[in-house]
Amino acid sequence: MTFGRDIQPTAAIRGNLQFTRAGLVTATYFVSPLGYGLRRSSDKFDVKMAHHALINNVPDGSLLLGIQARLNTVDVLEKMVEGVDLDECEDYAAEVVAAYDRVRAIKPRTRIFLLSIPVGTVTSGISSFTRMWRRTTTVDVAAISQAELDSYQEKANEVLSRIGGDFDLRPVPAAVFQWLWEHYLTRGAAEDPVAPTRTGALEDATAAVFRPAVLDEGAQADRDGRIRPSFTPVIKVVQPDSSIRPSYQALLTPRSFPYAGMAFPGSSEFLSVLDGLGDVTVDWAVRVSTKPADAVIKSNEVSLRRLGEQMDQRDQEVSFAQNTLMSKARMLGEYNSHFEVNSGESEVSFTVVIAVGGSSRDVTLDAVNTLKRRYKRFQIEVTAPVGAQVDLWTMLIPGSPPRRAYEDFAHIVPSDMWAGFVPFTTSQVGDDSGPVIGVNLLSGHYEPIHFGIMEAALHDLSASFAVTGELGSGKSYFLKLMAVLVHDMGGQFLAIDRSQVGEWEHFASAIDDAVVIDLSNPTVSLDPLRLFDPRVAGERTLDSILPLLDLSPTHGAGAAASSLLTPRGIAEHGIRSMLDLYRTAGRLRDQPGTGPDLGDLAVRLATIIDRVPVLFDSALPPLQLTAAATVIRSHNLALPSAEELTTPHLYGRLPLTKRLGTALYELVGVTAREAFLSDNGRFGMLVGDEAHHFTQTHVGASVTSDFSRDGRKHLAAIGLASHDPAADFQGAAHHLIPNRFVFRQRDETLARNSLAWLGVDLDEAPFLLQVLREETSPPVGPGRQVPVERRGEMFMRDALNRIGRGKVLGPARNDRAAAITSTPRTARGTAPLPAREVTHRQSQRNRL
Repeated sequence: MTFGRDIQPTAAIRGNLQFTRAGLVTATYFVSPLGYGLRRSSDKFDVKMAHHALINNVPDGSLLLGIQARLNTVDVLEKMVEGVDLDECEDYAAEVVAAYDRVRAIKPRTRIFLLSIPVGTVTSGISSFTRMWRRTTTVDVAAISQAELDSYQEKANEVLSRIGGDFDLRPVPAAVFQWLWEHYLTRGAAEDPVAPTRTGALEDATAAVFRPAVLDEGAQADRDGRIRPSFTPVIKVVQPDSSIRPSYQALLTPRSFPYAGMAFPGSSEFLSVLDGLGDVTVDWAVRVSTKPADAVIKSNEVSLRRLGEQMDQRDQEVSFAQNTLMSKARMLGEYNSHFEVNSGESEVSFTVVIAVGGSSRDVTLDAVNTLKRRYKRFQIEVTAPVGAQVDLWTMLIPGSPPRRAYEDFAHIVPSDMWAGFVPFTTSQVGDDSGPVIGVNLLSGHYEPIHFGIMEAALHDLSASFAVTGELGSGKSYFLKLMAVLVHDMGGQFLAIDRSQVGEWEHFASAIDDAVVIDLSNPTVSLDPLRLFDPRVAGERTLDSILPLLDLSPTHGAGAAASSLLTPRGIAEHGIRSMLDLYRTAGRLRDQPGTGPDLGDLAVRLATIIDRVPVLFDSALPPLQLTAAATVIRSHNLALPSAEELTTPHLYGRLPLTKRLGTALYELVGVTAREAFLSDNGRFGMLVGDEAHHFTQTHVGASVTSDFSRDGRKHLAAIGLASHDPAADFQGAAHHLIPNRFVFRQRDETLARNSLAWLGVDLDEAPFLLQVLREETSPPVGPGRQVPVERRGEMFMRDALNRIGRGKVLGPARNDRAAAITSTPRTARGTAPLPAREVTHRQSQRNRL
């Protein structure tokens, strides 16, 4: 058995500086991982180059750590409320409170990355006789001057300067060393303490903060009286003075890597397979040292000379040895030429340790076997060496002195090949703060995905988003989720409801005293001459009526309308409404000397005056977008298809009913633009479930472009949904909307279009096509229904162009979840659908 304090090297800590009993001084930093996930190969090569700069500039004996830790629930909630006045937004405060239990049930985790570098040594403060008697050394930290501390920090800063700013290295607080030790002792067996990622009270510490522990290699205490010792490659970690249950841990290390090398990207990122192992905790450590190219070349020349001597000695021997020696000589020559051509390269000697911890021996060994099977796919053989478990366990402790096992399991590669391992990467997606819309499935940690739709403007980012997917895949659910979040955080939304059953009307009425407007039976007016400021009212009216009446703005009746609707014409003729425009055209038509254009305009207006009271009934009050929730019912409007809008000869033959529908649809968007893209201090969102009605017409494309370009300046956003992004998301909807969500698409063509729109290169990752078509919320079983636990799965791209895969959870509040998932009763009395509610941890993980 080994006692923990015998292998804990720390004598004292000063901030992020660690002083070991052997006299070594290290500096430890948090590492900000680089975005990786499903990004294109060109982006991944940039990540590789950042790691190349890192490995070529860290000193020998540096330690890289990836620690799997529990995500602090309080931190998640703090990110949810950032920038929100909870006193004014009581509904959102209730959502945050409800989210607390859900986040705790999911138990999300994260991976904390650390870099520990040696920055010097300190002289021991005891005599040689005492050092020999104690068989150890100690350090008198109190005797270290401030000037010496500054010199260590200066040395560390020099290293950081050479590495560069890609990883945003930040000094750790002193409490991290204590947390690391406690995490190692309880790895996988008990609830992890929360990692102290912020500077706190504990900035100086001594070895007294580290708990005592016993490391029982082989779990000999569990032999139940058997005389024969256990040779199981596992360590039982026991804390004698604590009630915390023991942790069973196994230490793995790669024995061999593929003989033919590992292709980058796709095959070399072997540390990425460690996530998503369920009830165990998996940490990793990489200890590195480097050798410059000129030293490597000299060493290779010596080795090549020895190979030549061996070949001469076996020149007359009949065996396979000659072929073996020739093969080794050829490989050595290629290895040497690599360094001759790339003078900036270095040789990296590295040792990898993978620590697996669980609550029992069986759980831990099952996870070990799972990892071995995973690594077989990479042609990497990993081993858990018996007798070296404790030595490998110590390698994860910053400042540990070198042990034999570190060298026994070391591997040597050029630095550019090592950089292909890209250990400091993340699959994080979403924003740094904002409401939680789901969990990350790609990372394997189930960390919450934040979408700061109302905070984006403060960070000079667009909050607009677009959604695509087949029928029933979750598009409308997601649009409603974003609408209810905007509403609860004090914003307002306008949604266009095309459903016959009034889906959005029912939803909006369930969360607020919504204003519902039926365009076929209006209670308010959308007359642009009454809605907008007189300075722009004429132009807005022309945008609507010229396409509606099939007129050119510079010829015939269109030119006459353009003349009447100038600010001067409006003032001269007293035109205050569409009805006034019709009456003015009729009055001027009867005056002598006027041409036929005004008569043509009056006749054309007469054909629609009784068809659209929402435009010509002066008794109706004009629409005022002041309510928190406004729904425009357009289910009785005849609207053209996307093909009719984009094909000139089909558009020219559009019937009047479809022209009316298009004009009113566009007018709703223009109204929302004028109301929301104004500095009224309130966030506004326009929601359109049929994207092509906005993106395929001139006015609609202008509305989409204005929301996408200027929404961040005026606290506004647009949310669009479509079945086919290649056809419907063109122009601004393709280039200027950064936040993109792709739900299930079983049709191959639509799936390809969706992934291309997302930014995925299917030539590099063809397997994602099958994932989207067959493994994203798949309908299974009788009736081909999507199981509740699989609903909401999607791909997404965030405002930083990071691409990932997640699952939409919906609101945490029961009433909000019921409002989104329920359907209004039809004539046959269809009952509302049940709310999707997260229960305990196991059910949630099964769903994910």
